[in-house]
Amino acid sequence: ACFGRRASREMSNFINFNSFDVKKALKRKKGQISSDSDSEQQAAAKAKAKAAAKAKAEKKEIPVEPLRHLAVSAAELPGAALVARFLSCARAEWQQLKAKAETLELQAADRALVASEPPLVEQLRPLIDLVEMRAPDDPESEKVEKVCRMSLANKHLAAEKAYLELTIGNSKWPIGGGEFLSSDGPQPGNRMWGQKLRKVKETPSILDNDSQKNAIQGLKRLLSFVQATESWRKAQ
Repeated sequence: ACFGRRASREMSNFINFNSFDVKKALKRKKGQISSDSDSEQQAAAKAKAKAAAKAKAEKKEIPVEPLRHLAVSAAELPGAALVARFLSCARAEWQQLKAKAETLELQAADRALVASEPPLVEQLRPLIDLVEMRAPDDPESEKVEKVCRMSLANKHLAAEKAYLELTIGNSKWPIGGGEFLSSDGPQPGNRMWGQKLRKVKETPSILDNDSQKNAIQGLKRLLSFVQATESWRKAQ
C-alpha cells in the first residue's frame, strides 16, 4: 500500500504531455505570442487610451463662426478640425435662423426645414470621434471629410455623391447578405437550363453601428440645410 501511494506521488510530479502545447510554448519562447496576462494588460491599456482621447475631444471647445467665414479658411484646416467646425457651425447657424424662418425668402419646403429642430450635438458626436481617432487611410473618415468640404463649397451634387459613397458605397453589391437564383444556360449533354442559388456576401457598413447611423442621418439633415439656405448666405 505504501509503495502504491509513493508511486502515485511520483507520477503526479511528471508533466502531463497530453495537455501540453509544444508549438505554443516554442512560439512564446521566441516572443511570437504574448502570455494571457500581457494580452489583457495591452487590451486594458488600449481601452484606457481610447477613453482618455474621447474625454479630451469632448472637453475641447469647437470654434463657432458663420459658414461663409469657415468656407474661406477651410483649405487650411486639417480634416478632423474641418469636420468638427462644419458640424458645429452649421448647427449653430440653423439654430440662429430657426426663430426667423418664416421671414426668409426661401421656398416653402426650405422654410419648413429651417423651422424644424437641428440635430443634437450628442447625435453628431460619433462623426467627430470617427475623424479624430481615425486610422491612417481610413476610407470612411476621408469620405466624411469630403462630404463636409463639398457642402461648405456649395458643391451640393458632389456632397450628395460623397454622402452616398459613405453610406452605401459604389460597388454593385454594396450591402449584400442576400440570395438570388441564376441560370447558367444549357450545359453540354443536358437539355435543361442549369439553375443555381447564389449568395451575395454581406459587407460591413458604417450604418451597422446605431450611434454612427444616427450621426449620419444628422449629417444628411445638415447638408439639406446648407443647400436650402445658400441663397440667404450669399445675400449676407
